[in-house]
Amino acid sequence: YLLHLTYSCPRNGRNSNNYCSFLISAKTCEFASPSEGGASTDDCSRLEVQHGPMPKSSTLFVGYAFILTAATETDRRTNKGSPRDESASGEEEAEYVETAVYNKRYTEAQLQAGGGYILQDFNEAQCKAAFQCLLIADQHCRTQKYFLCLAGGIPCVSNQWVRDICLSNQLQPYTNYLLPAGYSLEEDRILEWHAQTTPFRNMKVLLVSDQRENFLNLWSEILMMAGAASVRQHDSTAQNKDIPLGIFDLVVTDTSCPSSLLKCAESLALPVVSQEWVIQCLIVGVKVGYRQHPKYKHTYTSS
Repeated sequence: YLLHLTYSCPRNGRNSNNYCSFLISAKTCEFASPSEGGASTDDCSRLEVQHGPMPKSSTLFVGYAFILTAATETDRRTNKGSPRDESASGEEEAEYVETAVYNKRYTEAQLQAGGGYILQDFNEAQCKAAFQCLLIADQHCRTQKYFLCLAGGIPCVSNQWVRDICLSNQLQPYTNYLLPAGYSLEEDRILEWHAQTTPFRNMKVLLVSDQRENFLNLWSEILMMAGAASVRQHDSTAQNKDIPLGIFDLVVTDTSCPSSLLKCAESLALPVVSQEWVIQCLIVGVKVGYRQHPKYKHTYTSS
């Protein structure tokens, strides 16, 4: 099984604009550098040490569908919770979830070399058609793919699972490598992954924002995946457009929400929350209180 990838090669300790074109097979890893005219196995050896080799069997991951995502710098900062336990030295240690070195492209190549199917985007139908669908990441994330998998009950698994399987050339229980659901604001700790997927069951939700892709479309898909009965989008910049607020159970919005809509929602005692409230419901697995944290207020901005 042969894959052709393009890999960015460092030179003299800095990133170079040149690229190494290399071939990865189940048995060999060959580099051919057009910029230097020679072959090198140093980078290949380093990849294998850190991430494991290419699988020896081309059917190791057959029947599996994979969604890959990666933590952002913000995610990595939230990987460390508040201090909780005291060590023997008397100093407090913060809760921390172990992560491994992660090369998303190399991990994807390993999965494909073992017969796995890669989903570039979340697709519920393709996930259900697979024997098993898994999300692979280096730690718990606040990405669209991660939230959709939480909402859809797709297990989120550490990339260490892929490495260990490729090292042993046999499948390992992915349940031993489950990533957390995420960081709970109310409990001030990282919560374990769970299979509770419908915190918004039967809710009718109104989304209001001036951001279509990064808010309206994003949260529509996630809310529906997590059990909402219906989701309606409203562009907060639209003029002279009446909205029958009485038919909704909840408004999810941001600072662009018109004051007229907010006044109407207040008169109807209709909850108005931020996207963070939605995120926390996904992480906890149940509908949390609308006013349990300052970040649930739609006007909240980090100082």
